[in-house]
Amino acid sequence: MSGRRPLDPTRDARILDAVLELLAESGYVSMTMDAVAARAGVSKATIYRRWRNKREIALAAMTRYHGAQTAWSVDTGTFRGDLLAHVHRFAEVLGGFGGRLAVGLVQARASDPDLLDELDARFSSGARLAPEVVERAVARGEVTAPVDHRLFEEVVASVMFMRWLWRLPLDAAFLAHVVDDLAMPVLHARGKGAS
Repeated sequence: MSGRRPLDPTRDARILDAVLELLAESGYVSMTMDAVAARAGVSKATIYRRWRNKREIALAAMTRYHGAQTAWSVDTGTFRGDLLAHVHRFAEVLGGFGGRLAVGLVQARASDPDLLDELDARFSSGARLAPEVVERAVARGEVTAPVDHRLFEEVVASVMFMRWLWRLPLDAAFLAHVVDDLAMPVLHARGKGAS
């Protein structure tokens, strides 16, 4: 019988949760392997046996985080309803842990831009509108032709993120304004232009 200690199945989860917490609290630039080890209650050697560097462990943590998220796309029966459901969900995420995590990761743009590029390639951002929302609207005849769903991110998500950074309310009235006065006109105009 070997004298080796049995593997702790919860260890990786503790480490990755510690990474997420530190990203949200102090950001990617300030997060250190020492801090991760202390938060998770493990040695740095334990971490380095599993992940080679800060980027790898951040990507692993974000994979764990994204795997626990609920679907963003909701079929309410109307294009406006789908957009409202999406902006409400985005506002909830911004107002909670997800918002703090987003800010912590944005810091990486200066120190490790490849991390954000890799996150963008691997995961669909909640700031983006799922393509099926526009596809459903086209099928229902609410939009006259397919439009680029990424316009939502350029227009709506940017406005919401900046408003959240300025600590202004993302209340129901503002979210209805975003959908009715920004998202719907832009997406409808592009749909007509593409026909």
